[in-house]
Amino acid sequence: MTEARFSATSAKIGVILLTLVLLFAMLFLQDPKIVAFLCFSSLITAMLHFNVFESTTDANPLNRIDLTLQIIFLVTSIGRAFILGGN
Repeated sequence: MTEARFSATSAKIGVILLTLVLLFAMLFLQDPKIVAFLCFSSLITAMLHFNVFESTTDANPLNRIDLTLQIIFLVTSIGRAFILGGN
């Protein structure tokens, strides 16, 4: 499998910024309904990652950074929704 390097675009940077804003909102907000909404939005931003970035073999660091952020956002939002929903 060969690695490709696609250029950075404003959409790619926008996805990373959107993910960071939603991740920090999920970490600092305490309302269970909002956290549940942000948990659902983590699935949408993960889908957005695969629509904006051309390939997972992209050697551009933005691709790997965003994919890592998406996984962190998804796992922590599900865990936080369960923790806040149990109270």
